[in-house]
Amino acid sequence: MTLAEAVTQIMLPSVLALVMLGMGLSLQAKDFKSVVNAPKAAIIGFLLQLFLLPILALLIIEVLALNQTTAAGLFLLSLCPGGATSNLFSFIAKGNLALSVCLTSIVSMLSPFILPIIFVGFIHFSSNADSEIFNLPLLPAMKQLAVVTLLPTIIGMSIRYFFNDWSQSVMPLIKKGSTIAMLLVISALVLTNVDIIPAMFSLQGVAVISLCGLALIIAYLIAGKLKINDTDRKTIAIEVGVQNAGTAMMIAFTIMHQPTLATIPLLYGLLMNIPAFIFVYWLLNNGKMAMPLKLTS
Repeated sequence: MTLAEAVTQIMLPSVLALVMLGMGLSLQAKDFKSVVNAPKAAIIGFLLQLFLLPILALLIIEVLALNQTTAAGLFLLSLCPGGATSNLFSFIAKGNLALSVCLTSIVSMLSPFILPIIFVGFIHFSSNADSEIFNLPLLPAMKQLAVVTLLPTIIGMSIRYFFNDWSQSVMPLIKKGSTIAMLLVISALVLTNVDIIPAMFSLQGVAVISLCGLALIIAYLIAGKLKINDTDRKTIAIEVGVQNAGTAMMIAFTIMHQPTLATIPLLYGLLMNIPAFIFVYWLLNNGKMAMPLKLTS
């Protein structure tokens, strides 16, 4: 087995499962109760992630006239849930962390069933898609995604429920370890796919940054129009704008065995930090910036 195969077939799914286990350990029933008691923000966040992202991806594909591989990679990415990174950005932006974790977990647990069906539909109906190249076996994909994302989350939640004190003691270690491991995996993937580096400065890089940046801005504006409070508004925007590229990479590398399809998720894992950090910086400084305007009005 080559290094590239070891990274994509063993390390990537294992690390993704570890990330989802850590997320499960951070969940308690009360987190879901708070969302159930005030479901408006959660419903809006869920619907925006389910519909806004794929629509944005289709618009970007059309406007930039992306080739079939880039288009498929971008659309696949748009179907992925948020991840630990979105929770981290919500924390930095002083958002609603419970809402962030709940949205991430709900979409992650549903994605093994929703993602393959919508992506197969995209492959089937896209005039540019080549079914021989982009062949996603539906049921095997659902099973593998469930094993890597849904099952570790349920295991983590069960451990938290039955062994609360122990789970809280190991949670920081698992979260830190999974974050470092994911960074190492992405680095290894970049090193074994060095041709991705020029793509950062191409139309592919523009597509990735556009998807993240537009999703952050549009979700934030829509949540504001729907009278969501500022804390939840930040959280919704970040959950919609920051996706778990690891899920898309696993599908491309491990399930579909199409390294070229993983170019966009790999680029996203590197480049999405630019609009995400700019957006969070703006959120944290927006109140300070708005103050002089009020004083001079």
